Amino acid sequence: MARHLDRTPLIGLLAGVMAASLAGALLMLLIAAVMGSLGVVRAQVLLTFVCLLLGSLLMQVQLGSRRRERGGSLLPAVGVAVILVSQVAFLTLVWTDWKTSTFVWRTWWVSMVPSVLVTHLMLLRVWAGRRGGVIEMLTGICIVWAGLMILYLGLRKDMLAGISPAYLWIGAVPAAGTVIGSLIVLARRLLRSARPGTLGKRAALGAVMMSHLVVAVAGFYFGRATAGRREELRRDPNALVGAAGGDLREQFRKDKYGAITKVATYLGDTRIVTRPPFIRLEQIEKLEPRLQPGDILLERRNWYLSNPWLPGFWPHAALYVGRIEQLEQLGIGTHPAVLKQQAGYLAKAEDGRANTVIEAVSEGVIFNSLTHSTHADYVAVLRPRLARGQIAAAIARAFEQVGKPYDFNFDFDDTSKLVCTQLVYVAYEGLLSFPLQRIMGRRTLPANEIARTCLAQAGRADRQLDFVLFLDAAPARAAAFEADQAAFRQSVDRPRALVERP
Repeated sequence: MARHLDRTPLIGLLAGVMAASLAGALLMLLIAAVMGSLGVVRAQVLLTFVCLLLGSLLMQVQLGSRRRERGGSLLPAVGVAVILVSQVAFLTLVWTDWKTSTFVWRTWWVSMVPSVLVTHLMLLRVWAGRRGGVIEMLTGICIVWAGLMILYLGLRKDMLAGISPAYLWIGAVPAAGTVIGSLIVLARRLLRSARPGTLGKRAALGAVMMSHLVVAVAGFYFGRATAGRREELRRDPNALVGAAGGDLREQFRKDKYGAITKVATYLGDTRIVTRPPFIRLEQIEKLEPRLQPGDILLERRNWYLSNPWLPGFWPHAALYVGRIEQLEQLGIGTHPAVLKQQAGYLAKAEDGRANTVIEAVSEGVIFNSLTHSTHADYVAVLRPRLARGQIAAAIARAFEQVGKPYDFNFDFDDTSKLVCTQLVYVAYEGLLSFPLQRIMGRRTLPANEIARTCLAQAGRADRQLDFVLFLDAAPARAAAFEADQAAFRQSVDRPRALVERP
């Protein structure tokens, strides 16, 4: 098979597929930028182009390596086969409802990882040439070691869920060895092939383009950072230099946050399986009489791209504040914070129902209806064990947060922007105690930890929260049902990944 492929014009064809796929992907991104939204179909087309681009690139490397070797190694043939399998599996996930199949996800994973692993090994062999030594050998070992560790994740029962920190630390060793070793081998190859005083046409073109790009980016940032300082520049040209460094850092910070915001919003708003939520509207309408103002809502919707990146099974929290008559009974119907937000609170929600929930979503801290907020796959309700006056104070404080933007940095030390759990934390600050966690250098509170706090204190006289109800799901029946506290206790340890268990 490998010899036959070697005598065909496939490499030229693959180069054409790469160019067409790259052009198509850039076109989709351009359309999305102009229209302000990628959309489901355009996202599928974009992923198809990316799939073809990467697949043709890997295949071209492997077939090119086969041509240079002129031998009978089966490595390129195996590599081409697994690339084809991974391409078919990935496009199946993108375009069909089989994305709900764990088998197809595993098939893609266990074919994608070997295809990249084999391609990397072949590149390493080409870069090393006949001078392979200790560094090349150790790099090859790290490539295989890292590949097997990543491959194992796709073979686990729950795939990406519940990965221990120890596994990640161990995996960092071959990952670092792979990157550092590959760079050293590549640098050696470039130094061996370079002739003194000469630079190849492609390298020269690349160097010129890169230098122009660096100058353009530097000029763009410097121009934006120093805009509006003309008078200061006229008075003292040196004054601008001292402030430029801080301005540039601030501009970079803003642009970085803007990029994170766009990516996080896309992940949080993109659901790869379009099916109705397991919880039906009539179930929500029946549970509303059982709720009280101040109740904490925990929610989960499967198949959102953001789920695997958020800690724990429960990714979202909201606050039930009730209707205006309930606020009046609590004595805060005329509270300044409530009056300030009265127009938005008394308006109808997106689904035409009354606003009874305050929550922080990607658009910011908003009012929402219970039916719209909890039209999800799983919902739990927890009730703070506080006096009426304390509940009233917490709700008033929640009203004060409405209108604030969403914090895509997930930083609880910054209250000018809020995430969903921070809204609950700020509302009950000084009344309830939730242990904050340090994640990626920031103090934050995952929604799953609110559930754990409730369960850890269950049955104690000094408990802070009471369990009210839990709507669990039966994915095989595409339905939700009310479950007990024991099932809720198990939920906090369920996988957080995209694929749901029957």
